[in-house]
Amino acid sequence: MKLHFWLICLLISLFCLASDVYAVEPRIAIVVSRQIQPYMVVVKEIKNGVNAIFYEYNLNGDKKNIRKIIAEILSKKPDIIVAIGTEAAEGCFDKTKGIPTIFSMVLNPYLLKLNMSGVALDISARAQIQVLRKILPKAKKIGVIYNPVVSASLIAAAQKENISIVASPVKSETQIAPALKNMIEQSIDAFWLVPDPMVANQSIARYILETTLKANVPVIAPSPTFVKNGALFSVSAGYDRIGKQTVKLIGQILTNGNTQISIEEPEDPLLTINIKTAELMNIVIPVQVRDLANEVVK
Repeated sequence: MKLHFWLICLLISLFCLASDVYAVEPRIAIVVSRQIQPYMVVVKEIKNGVNAIFYEYNLNGDKKNIRKIIAEILSKKPDIIVAIGTEAAEGCFDKTKGIPTIFSMVLNPYLLKLNMSGVALDISARAQIQVLRKILPKAKKIGVIYNPVVSASLIAAAQKENISIVASPVKSETQIAPALKNMIEQSIDAFWLVPDPMVANQSIARYILETTLKANVPVIAPSPTFVKNGALFSVSAGYDRIGKQTVKLIGQILTNGNTQISIEEPEDPLLTINIKTAELMNIVIPVQVRDLANEVVK
């Protein structure tokens, strides 16, 4: 009887000890490049998705602030650091002294040579071309203007997709207008506006959208903003979805450790279609594709 009672007490003690161990909340430091809506959506998803103690820091777009922020983070001894945005990721890279560090919402992470795991902002060339084939099945020749320093790998990936890519590398904005004119004269079936600062900035993108619309050339865009301004469609990352994906990565690292570098493409991207542009260009959007769209601009 005494032995039985002793065993019960031992089991209760072990259960209480285990409960205390698992009740310890991980400590997570979050560094955002700046306090803008897309980044804050990801922060919200992380805080909703992980039961943890959070330390939040804002770089305010200035990497000069990183030294002070890193010093404060190291004093907190977090279990993991999450850098959201390019400036935060570059600032945290190689400075966190063995603390597992991941990034989220970073465009072209391979180009930046970040030796850390994370969730990119890029949508693959394959994903975009797959949608193009559903919307414009007869399209064979796609024009693209790009800065080779930024987008060479994306263009190279597209050229493997069994479609003719009429690519024009440019080194300055002054080369864009003649390059676009030349492409239109070559009778391209669509123009691919890549997320490259050289061509996707506000003034150049406006010129490209106006010129292609006059020439009846549909545009594949990097985000819904361009679709609302006349592009035919975009395949883009959903910020809340990237946040949830980042939560999964945090969980994996907290459970298994930062054993190998893994850069993930955004899962379940968003499709935005401009029906008005389609009608102006006499393009019939298949019903099954329209039904898949997350947003339809009319």
